[in-house]
Amino acid sequence: MGPVILRRPTLLLATALLTGLLATASAAPLTLRHAAGTTTLPAPATRVVALGPHALDLLLSLGIQPVGYGEAAQLNLRQYGSPIRQIRYLGSRVTGAPTYVGDRFKPNLEVIASLRPDLIVGEHFAQDAYPALNAIAPTLLFRGTHSGDWQKTLPVLARAVNRPERAAQVIRQRAAAADRARQTLPAWLRGRRALIVWNAGGATRDLYTVLGPTDWTGGYFQNLGLTLDLPGRQDPGLGEGYLKLSSEGLSATRADAIFVIASAKNTAAQARRDWQANPFAQRLPASRAGHVYFLDMQLFGRLRGPIAEDLMTRELTRTLR
Repeated sequence: MGPVILRRPTLLLATALLTGLLATASAAPLTLRHAAGTTTLPAPATRVVALGPHALDLLLSLGIQPVGYGEAAQLNLRQYGSPIRQIRYLGSRVTGAPTYVGDRFKPNLEVIASLRPDLIVGEHFAQDAYPALNAIAPTLLFRGTHSGDWQKTLPVLARAVNRPERAAQVIRQRAAAADRARQTLPAWLRGRRALIVWNAGGATRDLYTVLGPTDWTGGYFQNLGLTLDLPGRQDPGLGEGYLKLSSEGLSATRADAIFVIASAKNTAAQARRDWQANPFAQRLPASRAGHVYFLDMQLFGRLRGPIAEDLMTRELTRTLR
């Protein structure tokens, strides 16, 4: 049985799904369902803390500037006083200086409380902190790692900040932009097979995580009209991705194009050097044709929202020239 193909949401479908939400958008109090349960807001929120880049992408797409921001602890950042420089890809859209609230999954509760937020937005990975966060302010935790997730959660968040029309507009615009992106792919790549992998570099530079159609990044590439190359059988025990391949396992792919996404502390430049030094990788048809591309995980895997999709399409257009 072949891989399940997830069809892109059409402009008509996106509009239809939002019609009911627009009719009842601003009623208060609001009780909203999300990944951690249900949360009630007494009124639309205006002071919002964003726990992580995915939450920030969603908020900025709705025109909401956060008063606080949390990031991954391993980035070793202690403040966000210069968001244009520090919040990569989204910083230029941040007009203030959000207070750093610590690790996005285990944030500093005292700092958050001092900001007097009326909404906290994060991802389901922060589930353990949810009771404490919800005691400070209504908290929404979303799932954003699968294809189509943000289109489902953006309308929910939009109700919390009283921006339902903005959410509908964003979804319509992104559906139209996806249509245009498919038409602007190089002719040789349209409908061809593509292998999408993460690579963390360092001691794991010879290990590649293949991304499938249900993964958000894999789904993005499939929605561009590419056929995802899925060598081997999916590993059901793998929390993220489709399966892991060693360098030797790469020989199973016959993809026309390969996109290597530098994850963890790896960089696109280092991933390229490691690939060029890998004899197994160099034997692949895509390598011999010069159709291997190296991308940044921050853009192609961490943001996972409508702004990210726009930026990814621009970056791909530039990369594939």
